[in-house]
Amino acid sequence: MKPPFRIFYRSLIKPFYRENAGTFVFVFTMFFFIVGTVDGAGLFKYHYGLIRALLSINAFLAAVLLLWILYARKCAVFIARCLRQPPYQFMAIFRNLPRHQQYLLFFITDFVLLLPQIFYMLLVITEGFCLRLFPSTGIVLCALIIFCSLLPAWHVYALNHPERSTGRIRFFRMYRVSLYPQILIRAVLQTQKLVWLGIKLFTGTLLYFMAVNNRLTNDDIQLTFLLFSFGVLANGVFINRLRMFEEHYLSFYRGLPVSLANRFLQYALVSLFLVLPEAGLLCFLAPAHISAGNALAFGFYAFSTLLLLTAISFVKLTTLKHSIRILLLIFFTGYFLMMAAGVALISILYACGAIVLFRAAYYRCGTGIS
Repeated sequence: MKPPFRIFYRSLIKPFYRENAGTFVFVFTMFFFIVGTVDGAGLFKYHYGLIRALLSINAFLAAVLLLWILYARKCAVFIARCLRQPPYQFMAIFRNLPRHQQYLLFFITDFVLLLPQIFYMLLVITEGFCLRLFPSTGIVLCALIIFCSLLPAWHVYALNHPERSTGRIRFFRMYRVSLYPQILIRAVLQTQKLVWLGIKLFTGTLLYFMAVNNRLTNDDIQLTFLLFSFGVLANGVFINRLRMFEEHYLSFYRGLPVSLANRFLQYALVSLFLVLPEAGLLCFLAPAHISAGNALAFGFYAFSTLLLLTAISFVKLTTLKHSIRILLLIFFTGYFLMMAAGVALISILYACGAIVLFRAAYYRCGTGIS
């Protein structure tokens, strides 16, 4: 089994982690090295409290399960899509293997792809047995077994029935339109819909529970902003990939007779769409759980941050791996400015910076990607 698995590793596992390396680095840096220590509790205590809340609050458990399902589906669709591509036609030779060997190969492959999720699920299961929270722990254990057993079975079916397995489920359908912002939005919904849903669910869950379970004093507002900022900056993944999509397929648009103000307004509409779920949740929470002023400041911060990320991408378009540094720099800058002057000032500075950078860099932006 060693030579076949080496082929699976180079053909499926390595491309998956290479494609999502930037996202993994960003999430693990924020989740384990920054967010976990912001309240002075330490990494272990933070995740202990998070796991205990996950097992004790049914709504939180349901939200996390949905995130795990979305990630498992992402892994499943990635492999199924690869098997249908012309460069992977050589994988048809594995149809000659017995079904149990095919299943074992895909089981190991899926296990490696799901490894970050499996690691955290095992922590949750272990802690659940220690806390004697058996119903919630049983749900997580069942989910783990389902992920590890069903994904290889689906991939065995996809390998042996390529004409029946599309590897794609349409969650959204949009009409073909010619308006430029809708073209970009359609690109997000068709290529990044699961990542978009996962980030929105993560950000919304954190914001909701922070606002509902706390009175949001000054210290609580700072912690809430930190977590909210993390979710907002995760949208930088979409900004980066949309810009690459533009450079590859829509570079002609820069030569069309459209004013610079209208172009900026178009990107502003795309940014507004990306933060629309957060804005709706803030409206729902205000003023009962969060003051109207803070809700408005948080919403404007999310919008202005995405505008700034868009403008920066026109200064120099980089790969997702290198853009993580920019996201971390903006994160720390925003946090220090919030500590010194408040969220409103950050939003104003980011919006002004976005306008200045966009005006200076739009027509000077090259097509090279570094």
